[in-house]
Amino acid sequence: MRISRGSQAWSRAGWLPAGQACQVAGRTLPTGMLYVGAGLRAAARDVVEPALIDPRLPVDWSSPDWFGKEMGYWPSYSEISPRSRAAYLRWLEGGRRHRDVPIGYVFLFFYGLERRVIVDLQQDDVARSVELPLIRAEVDRLIDLFGTDRSFHGYAIEFRDLLEVMAFIGVAASSGPPPAADRIHPPPQLRLGLGELARAGRSVPAEWALAWVMSHQGYHPRTSAKRCSDEFATLFGLRYADRHPDGFRIRASGPELRFSYRPASGGFHGSATLAIPGMVDVFDQNLPLRRLASLADECSEDLDAFSRLVGRDSGQRDGLAGAALLPKELLDLESGQVGRFVEWARSRLGGFAMSAVPAADFLGWLQPEHSAKKDVIALARILGQAGIGLEPDPRFGGPVPKDGSVVLFHVEDDSDAAPSHAYQAAMLLLHLGAAVSAADGHVASEEKQLLVGHLEQALYLTANERSRLRAHLRWLLTTEIKLTGLTRRIAVVDQAQREQLADFLAAVAAADGRIDPAEVKALRRIAKLLGLTPEAVDERLRAATAATPPATEPVVVRPAEPEPGHPIPPPPDEPAAEQPQGIKLDESVLAARIAEAAEVAALLGSVFGDDEPAAPQLPPPPEVKPVAGLDAAHSRLLRALSEHPTLPRSAWEDLAATHRVLPDGALDRLNEAAYDVAGEPVIEGEDPLEINHDALGAMQ
Repeated sequence: MRISRGSQAWSRAGWLPAGQACQVAGRTLPTGMLYVGAGLRAAARDVVEPALIDPRLPVDWSSPDWFGKEMGYWPSYSEISPRSRAAYLRWLEGGRRHRDVPIGYVFLFFYGLERRVIVDLQQDDVARSVELPLIRAEVDRLIDLFGTDRSFHGYAIEFRDLLEVMAFIGVAASSGPPPAADRIHPPPQLRLGLGELARAGRSVPAEWALAWVMSHQGYHPRTSAKRCSDEFATLFGLRYADRHPDGFRIRASGPELRFSYRPASGGFHGSATLAIPGMVDVFDQNLPLRRLASLADECSEDLDAFSRLVGRDSGQRDGLAGAALLPKELLDLESGQVGRFVEWARSRLGGFAMSAVPAADFLGWLQPEHSAKKDVIALARILGQAGIGLEPDPRFGGPVPKDGSVVLFHVEDDSDAAPSHAYQAAMLLLHLGAAVSAADGHVASEEKQLLVGHLEQALYLTANERSRLRAHLRWLLTTEIKLTGLTRRIAVVDQAQREQLADFLAAVAAADGRIDPAEVKALRRIAKLLGLTPEAVDERLRAATAATPPATEPVVVRPAEPEPGHPIPPPPDEPAAEQPQGIKLDESVLAARIAEAAEVAALLGSVFGDDEPAAPQLPPPPEVKPVAGLDAAHSRLLRALSEHPTLPRSAWEDLAATHRVLPDGALDRLNEAAYDVAGEPVIEGEDPLEINHDALGAMQ
């Protein structure tokens, strides 16, 4: 056994700062940050300082204790064996870089850092300003090397917090950006900065408010806030500034701000407490936290749809589909792919109120594999934010364009809000009226005004609805008009409503003073759709062509009695000017009929409304155990999916109705829960829907 007795030159203990080398037992320890010498008492106990390296003590270089078998739980250099000292000094000699050493040796070195900060630097402002950053860097390095040890990681993180607090003594913690949010270990700088703002009566900046709520253990961020953290932070900042233009201040009330640290070293007793004089701890104030949490939840909710898309396909984040789901504050209409798309639409619209463009050009902005309803809606949403409307628009009952044309038009305020019953009724009347008017192969501009103008006024449409109705007609007149799509809507219209519709359409057909055979044919097709006889059509046509001009005010119109013959108007007093090719309408013939349109709209509201007929009262469903954080209804629906590998869309809608939930909302809700639990959706595809049984199994 070769044991070095060390040197007797170290008569007094001292701290070796970072970078200062020393010799112990014939070995050079190059990096400093050590207590070396003799006779140094522990900070709070009548024992030798555990971290003190006493060069006089023996070291067994022949057999270092590399496995730490001879190390106690609270090691002290003066008490460990010569073999353990050899292993410890060899580790220090290597610059403390080797990670394959027992954690006890790391703690032994760490004890010295604790003493230097808690005892020495409290009394030396100059040394504190120089050494704290160096010690902080060393602690971070040790965490990187040995942070997998839970015990060391816990002590090191808490010690780093203490270093952070001491670094801000005499320095404004709130002068710069806040620290990164951390719910597990709320940053001390955050507490200090909030305390400073409260003490000074200054407003809390948006980024500090966000760091506050996101670091508080009482707040639980939603998936969208974590998955889309950049978008969430930006949206929070914008809405925070909008809600608090004069600033958001915190009351300077609460306990004194204190920070406690329980050292790992056995040389201390209990905790070390650092009080900040004149500053209160506002971190747990309820009222401001509730307000911030409410705003954070609102922002998260508005990002939910975007978050689900990103969760399914991260490649859509910067595309048009992703942009369409962003809250309007985050949508940049002037740059990127969105900017190019909007510029294309503006150029096609030009200075006109509306413009028809090839559907293929419009759909060309979608990826080849994306042309479903939801993708067209995405483009419509983006255009709406730019003040441009689209027809047909699936959000307003229009079909998904496949070929032909689409119509772009100017709107003032476009949203996903459901169209009013009046607009829906007007659109149905417009479809039927356009079918009749176009039956003879062409529709004059006067007839366009007839079809739209009176509907706008009689149904009290908003400015945007009027613009949309005119654009919808423009699209209808560039598209082959089919009646089959209206069959389902007409099915629930009662007999009185059907007769009113027939009266209106007969008036449209007769408005130009003559009845074209093609119009008669179209009217009879519509009559069949309405369940009326051909004779009823003939009666209405005769009545419409024989009608006298109505009063200037709307009047109640009774069903006309048939009169034989078709009166021929007298010749004009002067030769008529050459008429343009097409149909010229006498709007006075139709005025009385249009007066009924408001009533028609009210009647048809029940056809297009969301309200379902009152269902018979059913007993409440049995209690079920919630699944994956879902409520009872969605939990039952999720369990029902286990019986199906795939589901047609219609079957999914029936299943959702059975469980009393909306099909689209339930789809999003189940997939969001699946992402939280399994990291993937439980329902995929469009029609049919595919059930992901791996995700389903993880959720149950």
